Amino acid sequence: MTKNQIGFTQTKQLLERYQISVPGEMAHNIDEVLEIANKIGFPLVMKGISEQIIHKSDVGCVFLNLHDQDAVKRAYTQLLANVKKVGVTDLDGILVQPMAKSGLEILVGAKQDPAFGPVVMVGLGGKNVELLADVAIGVGVLTREDVLEMLGETKAGQILDGYRGDVYAKESIIELAMKVSRLMADNLDVHELDLNPVIVYEDAINIVDTRVIQGEAVPRPLTSEHLAEKLKSLQAIFAPKSVAIVGASRPGTMGGIILKNSMRIDKIFPVHPRLKTIQGLPCYPSLSSLPEVPDVGVFAINAEETVRCFEEFCKMGGKGAIIFSDGFAESGRSDLEERLIELSKEYNVAYIGPNCMGVIDNFTGLNTFYIPAQRTSLIEQANGIGIISQSGGVSLELKEMLKADEVNLGQCVSCGNASSVSVTNILAHMGEDPRIKVIAIYLEGVENGYEFMEVSRRVAEKKPIIVVKGGAGGGAAATLSHTATLAGSHEAFRAACRQAGLYLIEELTEDTKILVNILSILTTQPQAHGNRVGIVSVGGGAGILLADQVTAVGLPLATYAPHTQEKLRTLISDNMGSADLINKEHILQGIGGNPIDLFGNCSDERLIDTLRIVDEDPNTDIILSAIYFQVPTLSEYLPEKLADLRVELKKPLIVSPRGFSEYISKCRQYLYSKKFHTYTVPMMQPMGIALDIWNRYKISFCDTDFE
Repeated sequence: MTKNQIGFTQTKQLLERYQISVPGEMAHNIDEVLEIANKIGFPLVMKGISEQIIHKSDVGCVFLNLHDQDAVKRAYTQLLANVKKVGVTDLDGILVQPMAKSGLEILVGAKQDPAFGPVVMVGLGGKNVELLADVAIGVGVLTREDVLEMLGETKAGQILDGYRGDVYAKESIIELAMKVSRLMADNLDVHELDLNPVIVYEDAINIVDTRVIQGEAVPRPLTSEHLAEKLKSLQAIFAPKSVAIVGASRPGTMGGIILKNSMRIDKIFPVHPRLKTIQGLPCYPSLSSLPEVPDVGVFAINAEETVRCFEEFCKMGGKGAIIFSDGFAESGRSDLEERLIELSKEYNVAYIGPNCMGVIDNFTGLNTFYIPAQRTSLIEQANGIGIISQSGGVSLELKEMLKADEVNLGQCVSCGNASSVSVTNILAHMGEDPRIKVIAIYLEGVENGYEFMEVSRRVAEKKPIIVVKGGAGGGAAATLSHTATLAGSHEAFRAACRQAGLYLIEELTEDTKILVNILSILTTQPQAHGNRVGIVSVGGGAGILLADQVTAVGLPLATYAPHTQEKLRTLISDNMGSADLINKEHILQGIGGNPIDLFGNCSDERLIDTLRIVDEDPNTDIILSAIYFQVPTLSEYLPEKLADLRVELKKPLIVSPRGFSEYISKCRQYLYSKKFHTYTVPMMQPMGIALDIWNRYKISFCDTDFE
């Protein structure tokens, strides 16, 4: 696609249509330069303008503080010499502008993202913009609130807010960013735009330099075709009255595993051309021989047969399909996948896949994941968690991690090629399903980012969406402007998540475990009504480390109420042995702070009673407890006592067992068996996100709603 930089005059006209004023005029010879100079007055600036020049100052094409005509003439001669020296053959002309006084230099830029549409950037500007990299991204036509959030992520925003007492026209920058976003939305042929620097003063701004890259119009991202019909198909898939498994076979085969994993479905029809029965069920030779039209067809046969049978399924009145089969576009057979798409549109029958793990739906018992039960971890108890994954492997990993933590699962969808039903379509469906309370997504790429953002925004108003984004690494391709260099698609995705209200996890190593811990905390703990953390530890070091980690993620430590502190002192005093009496007063002086250290001679009763006291404290919203179960004064019955205690506590209790011995593993395993979840690492970020979700949605996500 051919792109080129448009001239200053054309740029100025474009910007002025959006009430964006740029000072200066273009000249093409020394006489015109002098004429403009006399008109605008001294001092002034001269700049050589060419699409071959990106950084004007680097090649000697910017001359500042020219105070008279002689200085202008000398600068003009030197500018032409510098241009020739660096091989610039196409000079559009000389831009003559009034010399701007010093101020805060800001960048406002934009680009067209093929997935998200207009993307706008604000941050510190000037010639060191790439080095500073102090920018934030916004997607779409921006509101004032969007720009405020963007500035809040930057040092530029802090300076505009009056850092060290300086006053700047912050509202003018906000208005400018909003105008640029509208310009980009209206002009899809404008690929990139830089206003850099924009000099900000106390009560005004001055746009010193501009750059606009134009080309063929970028197609505007649109909403999915036949969305209503797709949602009907998804409703059938997740509430099927009957399911046909085409390619069902004996144990050990893909179709056989899928059939066995889905045996909880009330009405299931195995389809195989030669077998009479499979796993005690009557088997049918074809779809046409079934006693009724199934709501859902699951296809586990080769690609060519899948296309033929899917067409038959559509014609007989099937409602939705899961195409497990591979051998389509991912294997070079785009023609077969195109045929599936055509049939889906013609008959309004959407499908998940092809080339996917498919669906686990614990509300109905449908499980098309082809992993044998003895090789994986089965979750059959439903809860409010919905998982969407673009990777079959990651969906399997997440399911097994949930099971390892004894967390239940409502629905899990592995999308595969997603040529009919996209991640966004499934998200829209889960957003409308009242049984799903929290949604987790593993996403590697999104074809229509604008639609994903808009659907996410609607769903996130009702329920939390937590996203792990794969493929965030790698450098952006070199392009023609600062903005295109800095505003890669991942930055646009991050901005879209922020604006839509999603929780984006960007840890490079522990991301899936962070996601599982968030889901675990939300679905196994009572709702917290604030974010003040009380820490109770058996052993001082662990409590201090937890306190550091709590404050590092921006959470406040609770300041216990006076009567809470008094109860704690009384408890510790009553529990002191004779060996402690010499230092009793010194020890009691330190009781009541946060974290609470219960010392290495802690008993079960001291720990349990302390947790009860902190649970009643009006200044505490969540309890975090580090416990060395290995301490000999703690009994082997402590896990049982903690499990009993949890029933009576009103606040979340997050227990972090310290150590990795076999004994610790046994303690944790017992607690898991009682649905009492414990956490090692990572824990703080999940706890912080869970607290934010509770605060935002004001509801409980606990699994007890499904029991």
